[in-house]
Amino acid sequence: MADAQHSTGAARAAREESKTLSDAGLLGTSDHPEMPNVSLEGPAKKSPDTPDPSDEVLVDQAGRALGPRALQTRRKILDATVALLSEKPMRDMRVIDIARRIGSSPATFYQYFKDVEDVVLHLGEQAREATPMLVELIEGDWDGPEGHERGRRISNLVIDHWEKYQPVLRARNNASDEGNVLLREQRMAGLMPLVAAFKAAIERADAKAAEEGTQSAERLGRIDPLVGATTLTSCLERTSMYHSWIEEMGASRDALVETTATFLQSMLTSKR
Repeated sequence: MADAQHSTGAARAAREESKTLSDAGLLGTSDHPEMPNVSLEGPAKKSPDTPDPSDEVLVDQAGRALGPRALQTRRKILDATVALLSEKPMRDMRVIDIARRIGSSPATFYQYFKDVEDVVLHLGEQAREATPMLVELIEGDWDGPEGHERGRRISNLVIDHWEKYQPVLRARNNASDEGNVLLREQRMAGLMPLVAAFKAAIERADAKAAEEGTQSAERLGRIDPLVGATTLTSCLERTSMYHSWIEEMGASRDALVETTATFLQSMLTSKR
């Protein structure tokens, strides 16, 4: 009897220990099928060459939840659009071009997106990923060697960002310049935080110069903070857009980064 009671008690203790370990997530999945399997290979790698929306939209155009196969189809549509944007302007693209690229039909496309512009808008949202990082850098101290290095980091970040999202950014900007209201608003949503950050930095530099009395007596004119901010933002966007062309003319990337950093620092410090 004593042995039986001991066996029962041991079994009960084992079950309690098992439950404790299970609750702590320390037991494997073979004994606990309710626990999700975890891949030992880690998450699937994303393409470094194309924007990668994280399938944040989990319903189709009819409001139905997207399952794994549907999410894969949606991903193919996005990737095919990026590839086609590398070959032709957005205005020349048709839904059937995207459908053919993925071996499907326009009907399948319309399950996920309204039109070509809708796909580019989705891709464009991902192309705004660098905005918070740039704003944080702009808001820092621009004096001395650290300030110059800050300018280099900004220039490199914008160039790398443009290279990563080139087809989408080019399509968005061209459509914006041609009067597409939605894509223009999206473009401005990415650029205006930079304008605001640059404007505040110029205002801080002006206030510091007035306080220290370091403004140059020979300076012929005053830099309007808003105009200066939009100039800096435009220069960053355009030099990054055309950096390959600038390099083809004979200037190295390092020369472009160094010049941009010097220009930024000269505009954003009190001793200018």
